[in-house]
Amino acid sequence: MAGLAIVDWQHKRIVKNFNQQNDASSGKGSRDTPDLDIINRIRNAIDMLPSPIFIKDRDCRHIACNRAFENIIGLSLSRLIGATVRDVAPAELAAIYEKADRDLIARGGTQSYETNLRYDDGTYHDVIFFKSAFNNAEGKTDGISGVILDITERKRLENELAQAAREDFLTGALNLRTFYELANQEFSYFKRTGEKFSLLMLDLDHFKKINDTLGHEAGDDALQKFVQAVKANLRGPDIFARTGGDEFRLLLPGTPQSGAVLLAERIRSEVSQVKIGAPNNSIALSVSTGLCSSLPEDKGIDDIIRRADVALYRAKAAGRNAVKACCGTGDD
Repeated sequence: MAGLAIVDWQHKRIVKNFNQQNDASSGKGSRDTPDLDIINRIRNAIDMLPSPIFIKDRDCRHIACNRAFENIIGLSLSRLIGATVRDVAPAELAAIYEKADRDLIARGGTQSYETNLRYDDGTYHDVIFFKSAFNNAEGKTDGISGVILDITERKRLENELAQAAREDFLTGALNLRTFYELANQEFSYFKRTGEKFSLLMLDLDHFKKINDTLGHEAGDDALQKFVQAVKANLRGPDIFARTGGDEFRLLLPGTPQSGAVLLAERIRSEVSQVKIGAPNNSIALSVSTGLCSSLPEDKGIDDIIRRADVALYRAKAAGRNAVKACCGTGDD
């Protein structure tokens, strides 16, 4: 029999415990037994629940489960009976689960925790275990019962929401709030270690002309292709954010101003190869960039932003499609 159709000795154990409890409560030595129809209905109801349910004895060996548990483990009840978690789970996870079970048996009560569970099909799922210790007729811990709640989809949505809160929805670049969060961390690291970083302020040239000439859909396309061109040149630690309509900031950890200039020129060259619109009615993109590196006397990230912004103004004044570095002690 599948699911919670536990072997005969387990059923007799339930009846025996019931009788012992009856004797203790009535003092009359009653031999009434529980309604077997009720037991069967409860058993079948649990067996049909979509959430995996399991029961283990005080030695952490399986004594019962429902069909959902059989399905995720990939073993029939007959093979699960008497098995420990080390018999059914990968070694690296089994040790964690076993410790949690034994801790619960030792102290009693309830337990819940999130973990990653490998299903029989080889996929890993985010789950919550809800477990409770149960006692025998003498009031001693006799085992644990548990239910597994699959929260994989919930976790996916949470991650998507967290990502949406950090990124610009159109381009996938970081947003202004996330830029300041990460840039302030980088500035703190600079003040502790003295390791310089550089900051680039980038403006997509003539963005209004693209919108007015080709339409806002083309403008969106221009922003997306610009971001793709920039990201193709970045390292993992680099912080790239959209901070306005056509305004972007790029922070380069551990990069002196000379290295930032080289990268800015490479980005400028690659962006100039991008065209927006139909072949007979297209506009080539270009970008103006101002940059500078951090200085020991800087009090905060905004000091560096202001210098880079001055350099950006010089790039625009020079006719756009240009890279200008901050003049002063920040030059290498």
